[in-house]
Amino acid sequence: MSMIEHQILSKVIEENNFYILNKYNIKEQDFYNIPEVYSFIKDYNKEHGQVPDFRTVVARFESFNYMPEVVDSFGYLAKALKNATAKRGAVQLLQKEAGKKYEEMQGIDFINWMANEINSIKDMANADSYSGEMYSTNGRERWQAYQDNKEKRTFKFIPTPYESLTKWLGGGFELGDYVLLQAYTNRGKSWIGSHIGVTAYLHGFGVLHYSPELSKIQQMQRNDTLIGHFNNVSLKLGKLDEQSEAEYETFLTTHFTEANETPYIIKTMEHLPNGLSIDVIEADLQANPDIKMVIIDGFNLMSHKGKDGNRNNMSNTSRQLRQIFGRHEVVGLVIHQTPTSAEKENKEDDETGARMVKPPEIHQYSETIAVIQDACTILSYDHHDGVGKILLSKTRTPNVGKELTLHCDYNYGYIKEASAIDYI
Repeated sequence: MSMIEHQILSKVIEENNFYILNKYNIKEQDFYNIPEVYSFIKDYNKEHGQVPDFRTVVARFESFNYMPEVVDSFGYLAKALKNATAKRGAVQLLQKEAGKKYEEMQGIDFINWMANEINSIKDMANADSYSGEMYSTNGRERWQAYQDNKEKRTFKFIPTPYESLTKWLGGGFELGDYVLLQAYTNRGKSWIGSHIGVTAYLHGFGVLHYSPELSKIQQMQRNDTLIGHFNNVSLKLGKLDEQSEAEYETFLTTHFTEANETPYIIKTMEHLPNGLSIDVIEADLQANPDIKMVIIDGFNLMSHKGKDGNRNNMSNTSRQLRQIFGRHEVVGLVIHQTPTSAEKENKEDDETGARMVKPPEIHQYSETIAVIQDACTILSYDHHDGVGKILLSKTRTPNVGKELTLHCDYNYGYIKEASAIDYI
């Protein structure tokens, strides 16, 4: 399998196309045998704007076997390389743990443990176990962590699209956070979720966006509207006016090319033949280590495994999501629908009889309370007639109950704060 590493780097050199590796999220850790060759080509390309000549690489690295005219596609080679990485990780895990367990267990106990571990690896859903931290003795370690946070704070917090909300959250969403966005049906919660996603992407954070209710084209066009403010209805119908059409072509061909190193991966039902499950999310995060935000647009649309009834199965899914987000150090944004009964309870009209915008209360969850308990941040949202409101229902900061008013024009991708707010 090591030959795959030589083949794919040979193809990169021959076609002078290093950035194709970004498309398939190929990184140094995928090159077990020749990581130094990958790093050299990457650094050379960054400095000189092109990959080095094959003779330069061969002269520098005796370990590299240049293979001209590789006929296999990048897609095939990338898949083979990723498969090798996954297999190697599984084997290393078993080798490390199996020796220890062999000494501790005998007979059927060891065999049962091995069977469970193999099934866990198969499901790509291992939950790591940690021994805990010795608070009484790790003062120096905590001081170093403080210094790291001081220097790298901007890389640990993802800003929201709204300045006020970012401030209320103490700098934005922190990596590892479980964030819940709840709203009534057809109020634009998916637009808000997408707005959060593209904002993270534009700030250099990789995004993995599960959007089971939309097609891949619909979700991509929604993102285009939020970033470039193109008429969403016209995008769907292919009826942009001549000027907008030219601007759209420039927008796409200038900003969205293989040279873009920040991933934004969209998965809809077209990519999820067996549904969206914990196993799928775990596997995707293992395959894409540059992801820093996961958006799950429709918690109730997930496949919730178990035999304890749907409510308990959903609770288990929520708990597992919390572990996954923390283990992979990603912000997890889970979008969930509150029931129609909650909207009827909250419905209020002003003196003119117009419907007032009122986000759902924190307790007005739908199928399971676990999403409320597990999330460290809860955003409750409502919208009517161009006015949206986000209620900060739960947060670690002392800003619970703050409410943000938005002006919303979904069709042109404008979702903005209505006015400046005094934070003091």
